[in-house]
Amino acid sequence: MTTLERPPTAARSLPAMLAKRGVILAVALLTLATLATHEAYVLRPHDPEWAHLAPFRWWLAPHVLGGAIALLLAPLQFSSTLRGRYPAVHRWLGRTYMTAAIIASSLSVYIVVRFEVMANWWAMGTMGGLWLITTVLAWLAARNRDFRQHQLWVGRSVCLTLTFVATRFVPDILLPGLDYVNMTALYWLFIVLSLIVPDLVLNARSLAPWRRSARVT
Repeated sequence: MTTLERPPTAARSLPAMLAKRGVILAVALLTLATLATHEAYVLRPHDPEWAHLAPFRWWLAPHVLGGAIALLLAPLQFSSTLRGRYPAVHRWLGRTYMTAAIIASSLSVYIVVRFEVMANWWAMGTMGGLWLITTVLAWLAARNRDFRQHQLWVGRSVCLTLTFVATRFVPDILLPGLDYVNMTALYWLFIVLSLIVPDLVLNARSLAPWRRSARVT
């Protein structure tokens, strides 16, 4: 005889809810720490960094604005409370996130190809290009009402959004003094993680060898 075993919904949802809120809080704190360290030059008008940014400052402004909006809205895309109770708000926030991410990612590719040295094209250009592609695919999946695929692609898009924080926080705080080769390797690591982590999160239950949906008795 085959019987289905499912843990109580409340028992599963509480740890998941606490973990999700913990991740959102951690991302918020990491973002603030990044802004306070790596991006503090914006408060110093005579900082040498402004000379580097001057040739593409007018392209950088909408890129930064779009990225900031995407970074702010990214955690809200995974709020089951918002999605369940206020679906219209969830949809409009999702559209705003995708618009902001598409603008920011498109401009990032343009800035890299137009103003960065060719050695940076591959890692930085690939990161921006994948950010654009994953966001567009998330939008197409939602439009086609394939919500499983939408979750997967928006998860990848959000992970690539968060590389703004990761590529600054890790070398500035955790691994200071990285040379160019190791910094490039770090970029590629974040690209790979952004593509596979959403799969692992969405399919964790089916991948876990100790979990079975049915038991033969």
